[in-house]
Amino acid sequence: MNPANLFDGIKVLAVARQIAAPFATYQLAMHGAEVLTVDNPKEVDSMRLVAGAGNGLARHAMSHSFMAQAANKKSMQLDLSLPQGQDIFRRLAAQSDVVVENLVAGSMAKFGLSYDDLKPVNPRLIYCSVTGYGQSGPTARRAAIDGAVQAASGLMSLSGTRDTGPMKVGFLMADYATGYAAALGIVSALYYRSITGEGQYIDCAMLDTAMTMAGADMCEAATTGNYRPLRGNGDGRYISNIFHCKEGILSVAATTESRRTRFWRAIGRMDIPRDPRFCTPDVVAQNYPALCAEIENTLRQKTALEWEEIVSDAGVAAMAVRDLHQAIENPQIVHRGLMHRFPHDAELGYAVCVPKAPYQLSKTGAVIHSPPPRVGQHTDEMLRRLGFGDTEIQELHANGVVEARPASPR
Repeated sequence: MNPANLFDGIKVLAVARQIAAPFATYQLAMHGAEVLTVDNPKEVDSMRLVAGAGNGLARHAMSHSFMAQAANKKSMQLDLSLPQGQDIFRRLAAQSDVVVENLVAGSMAKFGLSYDDLKPVNPRLIYCSVTGYGQSGPTARRAAIDGAVQAASGLMSLSGTRDTGPMKVGFLMADYATGYAAALGIVSALYYRSITGEGQYIDCAMLDTAMTMAGADMCEAATTGNYRPLRGNGDGRYISNIFHCKEGILSVAATTESRRTRFWRAIGRMDIPRDPRFCTPDVVAQNYPALCAEIENTLRQKTALEWEEIVSDAGVAAMAVRDLHQAIENPQIVHRGLMHRFPHDAELGYAVCVPKAPYQLSKTGAVIHSPPPRVGQHTDEMLRRLGFGDTEIQELHANGVVEARPASPR
């Protein structure tokens, strides 16, 4: 087996917008699956148009928010609200192994394209719906974005401080975590099908996923009725916080007695645990700001990167706080080859760089082989694969069933 083609021959048909569902299919695409993303000709995926540091990317409907999980994929435009579009989708589904969709619950059924509609056409089909709150229940049909899910899940109550109040995590945590959850569900269903020959339906919810990301806190709250809210960078227990240094900021987590001992020794402060203010967990909780001040006074003698080496070598988890540029250039990240850079794209004005899989398999590693597609780049190719002739394809374009933009030379 070619390591780049673990899912060689697996065809994934995706009505996948925003982040979670596209990120799920990206995991399959990196292992050889053919992922065809279907876009609405009347309304392109809004993630393609997000402006930012690279505004030229958005002008070409190739925003960084889209491209981060679009490599190795194909793009087709198809109006699912039209009977002809629905018929083409059914024909594509009949030849597919997996359908992934993240429209509002019930939308695909309205088009006659739900799992129950497609199962008779393809009994081996695996169908994954990714929504904010699931397919049933009192909030199933509500719109959902990452921030709203972080609020509903309780995660926002854990972030921030008493001064700031609840704060969302600074990236789309619920979206990306849900992408991994959906991918795991799909892979599990593919394995089940390899044994039984049967497809199945997967209902993946962002709210459920977000809550499992704080499993220990959820367990504590549900079991004891208690949890520690608004903990900021430190929650009042021994050493788990950030500290300003001579230059930069150091994050330190010495959460066991042995690691605290190593930390005191590494920074030359064996006097701290003997101080009556800090000698037991109870008094630490009462004097936590004073403890952090003592640590920070010492750490200000060196830079964060210098302390990172000293404290890490002592066997304590400590890392300088890096911005994204510094993180990407981290020698460890470079060594592991996490980021894949494509050749310079003259039209976009950038050499697009995307993250790969965060795991390395010894025999079936993830591979990036093609750049993120332009809108509708593969529409005509997919139609020809279904048996449509040039005249029929022209009619579909003329009738607004499909609309492909010319692909740029690569």
